[in-house]
Amino acid sequence: MQRGYGFPTRFYAERGFKITSPFGLRPDPFNSGQTDFHTGIDYGGRPQGFLVQTTVGGTVFAAKMYGGWGNLAGVTDARGYNHLFAHLQTILVRPGQTVAKGDAVGTLGSTGKVTGPHLHYQINRPGTGVSGSGYFGDPDRYYFEEEVVTVERAIVLGSDVDYYNAAPLRDRLNCPLFFRSALGQLAKVSTIYVCGGPIESVREAAPNAKLINLSGSNRFETAAKISSHLASI
Repeated sequence: MQRGYGFPTRFYAERGFKITSPFGLRPDPFNSGQTDFHTGIDYGGRPQGFLVQTTVGGTVFAAKMYGGWGNLAGVTDARGYNHLFAHLQTILVRPGQTVAKGDAVGTLGSTGKVTGPHLHYQINRPGTGVSGSGYFGDPDRYYFEEEVVTVERAIVLGSDVDYYNAAPLRDRLNCPLFFRSALGQLAKVSTIYVCGGPIESVREAAPNAKLINLSGSNRFETAAKISSHLASI
């Protein structure tokens, strides 16, 4: 499925922000003539101190200064992914706090390693915290809750290790991955690939869906079943 600007960019554009540095390879802002890989999207165009709102509801897992990140607020969503809001001037949330989409998590700033005021927005995979190597990919290609109801296929994982096993299937099908904590979002999905863990809870959460069971008795058997299925499609 080809998409233009995704939900994060539309969300922040509605609030007067604009992209100042996209995801991916870019000229290194700190070393002239070199390139670096940008693991999120930078949004600027609003004054320092402007409220920064969260793109998702969830639980705040981080709210402090993190070196080059500057002041950072992190929110874990229902699927276990970590949404990072960095370089804030002030942080307005605390760890353990529950937030809803649109709540303010801080104010726009220029703390940490920056060339000017902006918001660095990044999504990290479950279990990776604020690690720079744990990034999901382009935030504009992440499926947010309101977009899930429009997808026909989805993948359910049994644990963190199944994320890597299922990645080739995700890329082939171009569909979102769900952890067990987010089964409630699957009610309107037509076909669900179960890649790890028991199938019964998935059937209960999505009784009308077609279930394709690729789970093995361990992660190695699951990986083998996924590989076999990929070869058949």
